[in-house]
Amino acid sequence: MINTINKSHPLYARLRATRPFIGLTEQQFAGLIKAARVQDAAVDMVLIREGDVESDCLVLIDGELEVRRHYLSAQGAQEIEIGRLVASHGAGEMALLYAVPRQASVRAMVPSRVLCIDSATMEELLAWPQRFAESLQGVGKFRARINWIHQVGPFRRLPLERVQRVLERMQLLDVERGTAVVRQGEPGDCYYIIERGIAEVWRTDTMTSATVRVVTLGPGEAFGEEALLLGGFRNSTVTFCTPGRLWSLSKEDFDALLRPLLVQEIDAAQAHAWAQRGESRWLDCRYDVEFEEAHIPGAIHVPLDGIREQTHLLDRDILYIVYCRSGRRSACAAYLLRELGFRTMTLTGGIHDWPYAMESALSQAE
Repeated sequence: MINTINKSHPLYARLRATRPFIGLTEQQFAGLIKAARVQDAAVDMVLIREGDVESDCLVLIDGELEVRRHYLSAQGAQEIEIGRLVASHGAGEMALLYAVPRQASVRAMVPSRVLCIDSATMEELLAWPQRFAESLQGVGKFRARINWIHQVGPFRRLPLERVQRVLERMQLLDVERGTAVVRQGEPGDCYYIIERGIAEVWRTDTMTSATVRVVTLGPGEAFGEEALLLGGFRNSTVTFCTPGRLWSLSKEDFDALLRPLLVQEIDAAQAHAWAQRGESRWLDCRYDVEFEEAHIPGAIHVPLDGIREQTHLLDRDILYIVYCRSGRRSACAAYLLRELGFRTMTLTGGIHDWPYAMESALSQAE
């Protein structure tokens, strides 16, 4: 029995030519597929259960799947939507389920085979604009540092050109063992990322004066953003217990480069109310196949990789609530649009956590 799909498998080339995999580099795609698994599903076997926090992207190799989703109507009533996905055996794109929200379940209607791909990894890869990554080929150490810093905290949400701008503004600091980089009670003035070394976070209770170690931080971990976001004082002391190296970003640069992308989100209930009153419009920045599978009613479709070329479709006087599957790509799209003069916010949790009605190509009468 085949449990994985490699380059020699006949389905590999078809998958490679299917959205949204087209946007990945060969190396990224090969790694994603190598980590995927093929699963055989008997009749009535549940592949995704309603309420799952995270679900795989399913590529249907053989068989037929039922997608059953509960949602709230505009009047607040519980409704149900039932759809079918049938395997495609032609030369075109594969049948896949990628936008399965938390309120949905998926089961096999007949004996089926599916390829299960980790959606969190896939979403992270799709959030990286490849046109910028390719332009940095050959830059060497600077490119390596950009790739490294992109894995840290809020940088996962940034488009590559913003990561580059942030790195250009950062200062590299070597610290000795025992150095307290920030102290509790001091004003927040910098944001830090550890490149090398181990640091401990200590906090003193102002009522009892008892000091406890809260957490230990290592390479790739960041600290200092809370005081900057809140505009207040440090709530803990961070001391290196080994020699270390870290990157620092000033409050001014943090406010200019990171803050806008960290705070401009809106939850589903408020976003739904705004859209119902005509105070905003939806903008779906996913790929065509994802949009066609399921989208929020009334959404304009402008894929992330076409944002700059399709701004003529948009109105600068309208507030756009941008969404994708989970929020990573929408943060990139919202940033690009803001840079181009549009007003945007991102939907918290993306379409994965959307509890209201959706339009779907899979929908059919029960």
